[in-house]
Amino acid sequence: MGVETIKEDDTYVIQGPEPLEPLSNDTLGTEFLKIFPRLPENAVAIIDAFTNEKIFYTELFQRSLNLAATLRHYGYYDQNTVLSISSENCVDYFTPILASFFNGTIMAPLNHVYTIYELEHTLKISEPKVVFCSEDVAEKFVTLKKNLGFIEVIVILGKSPLSPKYSHLKTEVQTTEQFIQGVLGIKNVDPAVFKLATGDPSKMIAAILCSSGTTGLPKGVALSHRCFDVRLAHSRDPRFSIIMDDENILGLLPFFHSYGFAMVLMALANGRTVISLRKFEENSFLKTIQDFKIHTLFLAPPLAVFLAKTSLLDKYDLSCVNRILCGAAPLCKDVEEEVKRRLRCDNIRQGYGMTETTHAITVVPLDDLRHGSCGKAMSFVQGKVRDPATGKSLGPNQVGEFCWKGPSSMVGYYRNEEATKDIFISDGWLKSGDLGYYDEQGYFYIIDRIKELIKYKGFQVAPAELEAILLTHPEVQDVGVVGLPDELVGERPLAFIVRKVGALVTEDELKKYVADVVSPQKRLTGGVIFVESIPKNQTGKILRRELRNLLKQYEKRLNLDSKL
Repeated sequence: MGVETIKEDDTYVIQGPEPLEPLSNDTLGTEFLKIFPRLPENAVAIIDAFTNEKIFYTELFQRSLNLAATLRHYGYYDQNTVLSISSENCVDYFTPILASFFNGTIMAPLNHVYTIYELEHTLKISEPKVVFCSEDVAEKFVTLKKNLGFIEVIVILGKSPLSPKYSHLKTEVQTTEQFIQGVLGIKNVDPAVFKLATGDPSKMIAAILCSSGTTGLPKGVALSHRCFDVRLAHSRDPRFSIIMDDENILGLLPFFHSYGFAMVLMALANGRTVISLRKFEENSFLKTIQDFKIHTLFLAPPLAVFLAKTSLLDKYDLSCVNRILCGAAPLCKDVEEEVKRRLRCDNIRQGYGMTETTHAITVVPLDDLRHGSCGKAMSFVQGKVRDPATGKSLGPNQVGEFCWKGPSSMVGYYRNEEATKDIFISDGWLKSGDLGYYDEQGYFYIIDRIKELIKYKGFQVAPAELEAILLTHPEVQDVGVVGLPDELVGERPLAFIVRKVGALVTEDELKKYVADVVSPQKRLTGGVIFVESIPKNQTGKILRRELRNLLKQYEKRLNLDSKL
C-alpha cells in the first residue's frame, strides 16, 4: 500500500493511496437500490445466532421500501425529519435504517442500555419524531414520549405481534406490521416507481451517531451519505481486505456504535450474511464462531483479552478463524501474541478510527503485519501529527496529536456549533484528541488519549502503557489506570485491578511488578485498588471518568475512616 509524505511550508502530511474507484455521487438509498436486486433470491442478509431467525435480502429490501413509503405517507420524508432506533442487535435493525436512506431522513441510533436520564440527554440532541425500538426498551420511550413532547410515534421492531408481557403498552406503541399495514394493507411498494430522495451526498446527513462519551456526555456526530460511501469503497478495496468474498460476518459489536454500524453496512453492500448476537455471552460467542464458520473476527480489545485468557477455548473448534481486525482501543502486544498462539492465527491487524471519521481511517496492510501500529492511512484520507501546544505539524517519530482530513470526516456535531468549531482546526482538519506518532514508512502508532494522560512532576504517563504491563501478570484479569490527584506532584498513577478467580496477588506485589520494568515516574505511586469490574462502554473503551468517580468515593471513605 503506497504512502506519500508531503512537506509544504513546514507541514508534514501523510496521504493514503490512490483510490481504486471514485466515490459515488449517489445517496446511500440510491446505492442500495442498485445493489439489492442484483443479489440471489436466497441470499440471507442477517441471522439471529440465538433464535436462528433470518431475513433474506429480498425481504429486507421490500420491507425497507414498504416502511419508507409508510413513513412518507405520514410526512416523515426529508432532512427535516430525524428518526431514531434503540434495540439489541437483531435481524430487523437495519430495516428502518435503509428506509431512512431511501427517504432522505436522518437516522439516530441510540444505546439500548441507556437509562432514562441518559436517553433524555441524547434524544434532546436530535429530537426524533419516530422511534423504532425493541419490546424490552419500549417502556422507557413511552415515558420519554410523555416527558419530552417531540416523539410522535413509537414502533416496535420485528414481524411478531406485541407479546403478552408488554400488552399494557398496546395503546402507546405499534408493531412494525401494524404501522406498515395501516397504510399499505398487504400490498408491496414497487421499487420501479418508488421515488428516492436525492441531493448532494456530501451535505445530506445520513446518520447521527453518538460520540463514545469516554470523557464526558456523548455528542451527536452528524455523518453524511458521502461519509458512508467512503466506507463502502474501502470494503471493496482488496488492499484493505475488510470484507472478504463469501464469508459470514459476526455481528457482535453493537449496531448503534460506529464500528458495528459501519461494519454491517459494508457487509450488506457486499451481499454478505451477518450473524447477529444480541449480547456477549462467553459460550454463545465461541459456539457461534464455530458453528457459522466465522473467518474474520472484528474485535475490540476486551474480546481479545477474553480469547487470550478464557479456559473455555479448548471446548470449541475455532480453526475457521484466519483473520482478526481489532479496533476501538489499542491492543497490547502480549494479548495479541497470546491470541495468535491460542487461535493459531497469525493475521492480526489493528485499525484506527473515530466516530467523527465514520470509524476506520487507518489499517495495517496485509503484506506487512506490524505489531503495535494502528496502520497506514486508507484511501481518501490525509493524516498528520500536530504539536498541541504550538499547532506545528511534526515529522516522523515525533509525538503529537493525530489530525485527519477527508470525505469521511463528519459534517459536524449536530446542533452544537461550539463543539464543532473546537474540533476542526483549519481547512477541514479534524483534531482527534489522540496522542501518537508515525514512522518513516507512514505507519501510525497511538499512545493514549491526550485528556487521559497522567501528569506526574511534569512527565506525561500513558495509562494504556501501564495497563498493558499489568495485563501480563498471570493473576490479573482486567485493569484500568487513572491519576490520583496530589498537590505536590500533580497526579500519581493508580491502578484499579480485577483479580482472576482465586488469585491472591497483593498491592505490593503488583507495584513491584510494574516498578521492575518502568522508569520512576510511571510507577504505581498512587497505589492499587481491587475491584470486581472495570467500567467500559460497549466497544470496550475504559470509562475513566467513572474510575475517577470511584476514586473520589474511595478517598471519601479513607477520610471518613481516618476521623473515626
